Amino acid sequence: MQHRSSREISLSVISFNARLKPAHFYLSSIRNQRLRHQQISNHWTYHMPLKTPSKRPRSAKAITIASTLALGLLAQPAQAALTFSFNYLNPGQGFDDPTFGAARKSALNDAANLLGVYFSNYEANLTYDVTSSSIDEPRLASAGSSQYVVPGTFQQSIVQTKILTNGATDRNGTEADGYIDWNFFENWGLTDNVAENEYDFKTVGIHELLHSFGFSSNIGATGTGLESKPSGTPDTWATFDNFLTDASGNRLVSTAGVFDSTKVAALTGGSGSVLFNGANAVAANGGVGVNIFAPTTYSDGSSTSHLDDDTATLAELIMTSSVSPGLKTRELSALELGILKDIGYTQIEAPAEVPVPATVWLMLTGLMGLLGLNRRKAAL
Repeated sequence: MQHRSSREISLSVISFNARLKPAHFYLSSIRNQRLRHQQISNHWTYHMPLKTPSKRPRSAKAITIASTLALGLLAQPAQAALTFSFNYLNPGQGFDDPTFGAARKSALNDAANLLGVYFSNYEANLTYDVTSSSIDEPRLASAGSSQYVVPGTFQQSIVQTKILTNGATDRNGTEADGYIDWNFFENWGLTDNVAENEYDFKTVGIHELLHSFGFSSNIGATGTGLESKPSGTPDTWATFDNFLTDASGNRLVSTAGVFDSTKVAALTGGSGSVLFNGANAVAANGGVGVNIFAPTTYSDGSSTSHLDDDTATLAELIMTSSVSPGLKTRELSALELGILKDIGYTQIEAPAEVPVPATVWLMLTGLMGLLGLNRRKAAL
C-alpha cells in the first residue's frame, strides 16, 4: 500500500557491521502524504551519496542527558537508567544553528528520554555522533548502529549489546555506539504542539533510536543477509530475524543461520505473510504472531523491519512503516514492548504513568473517531 510521487523524502536507518559494510535503510515519504521506510541496499550499492561514518571529527562537545523524564501529570522520581551522549559535529548549523539549534537539541533529548524511561532497569551510556544538514534531497534523517559479521549467527547491534550488559561490553571501544543524521530542510514539529504540515520530531526520533536498539531485520529481497551470501549459505542476521516466520509459523531463517529459499515469496506476500513469533509478542497479540510489513512489492529497508501498518490494529503504532504529519503517539504499545523483550530486553517496563504527549494524542485520536474524521494516512 504505497503511494509515490516525484517528490519523496527519506529517513535513513544505517547500520554498520564490524567491517564497515553498511546495510542502509531509509525512511521515505511523499511530502504531506506517506512517509515510508526503504532500504537502499543490503548489497552495498547506493542510490545517493552517504557520509562515511568510520572517521568522524571530534570537534564538538558531547551533550549527555539522562532518561529520567517526568511522566504523566506529576513528575516521577529520577532513576538511574540509560544516558545518551550526543556529540554534535556541525558547528553553526543544524543542531548548532544560532536560532533553532537549542530547540532541536531539546527535541532530540526529549525523544531519547521518552524512550529511555522504558529501560529504567538498565544502565548504560549510549554515545551517538550527530550530524545534520538542510538539503532539498530525498533524505529526512538517519540513525544506526554496528553489527559484527559472523556467518551463521544472529547478531545484536553495538547499542543493543551495551544496554543488555548494562554498559559492561562496549564492542567498538572509543567509537560512537550509534550515528544520527538529520535533514532540516523539511518542516519538523519540535515540541508537543505539532502542526498539520509538520512531522513529529520526537516520534520519529524514538522510532529511529529503536532501530539502533535492534528493532530491524537483515533480510534482503531474495532472502540474503547482511553479507548477501548465496542462497543456502549461512549469513549474518539480526537478532530480530530469529523470530520471523511465514504465515504457518515456519522459520524464515534456520537456527543455523540459513534462509529457507522456499520462503522468499512470503517476503512479498502482503499482510500476514511474515510474522514476528516471539513468545512475548505473541502473548501481547492474543496468542498469534504479529504481522510484519511485507508488501507485495518488496520495499528495501521497510519490508520485514517494521510492524505492518496495513493491519488496522497496528496502524498507529510507533514502529509501523508509516506515519502522517501532525502530533503522534510517543508511547510504546504492549506489542512493541513484547518484541523488545523477545530480542533480549527482558527487563523493559512500561512507565507507571502515560507520558503527557501520548495522553494528548490518545485524546485527539478518540475525538477524531467520535467526530467521524478520517485524515489521510501518510506512509513512513
